[in-house]
Amino acid sequence: MSSPQPLLILTDDDLLAERWQGLGRSPVRARNLEGLDTWRAAGHRLVLIDLGNAKAGQPPLWTQPGWQRNAAGLAILATSSMPNDDEGLAALNAGASGYCHSHAPLETLLQALDVIASGELWVGRALLSRLLRLVDSRLPRSGLADWATPLTEREREVAHLAALGESNLAIAGALGITERTVKAHLKAVFEKLQVADRLQLALRVHGVR
Repeated sequence: MSSPQPLLILTDDDLLAERWQGLGRSPVRARNLEGLDTWRAAGHRLVLIDLGNAKAGQPPLWTQPGWQRNAAGLAILATSSMPNDDEGLAALNAGASGYCHSHAPLETLLQALDVIASGELWVGRALLSRLLRLVDSRLPRSGLADWATPLTEREREVAHLAALGESNLAIAGALGITERTVKAHLKAVFEKLQVADRLQLALRVHGVR
């Protein structure tokens, strides 16, 4: 098993920094975005950032030159003590690889760091749904997508809504069918497309894999 990647924690909150030291990776600490320069120059990638580090009256961290200059190539887990989807979407759009609560359990933070270190995204369900809807709005509408070919028309409708993060109840309401019928259609969709869960379905529908 390979050893964990070196970790940079960026926060000027001493209590938060002390808590993050409990991640057990002997993280290097920086108090401002200038630390990204040195970290990147040393060939490291993994960064845990406190978005609350921005002082009152200053623009968000992801709009500042230090972030814009160095975000490319870094695996950044952006955190907030008061997370919201708008902030998360903006941070991800600016190059962050994940977004979560800054005081999430250490086990959750470690899992998130491992996920983004492997090149994947870490976001909550609501934010993932917004990201998928954004991708969906930019997809071409001409012709039938490859994923939809083996499905019936109703299965396509169910798959598309599920891929946007809609619950079975919401899908049932939108299509005028029962939740039991939605489950039956999803079971058929999973089998035909050879996907194991709704996340894999979303990635398939949106052309990610």
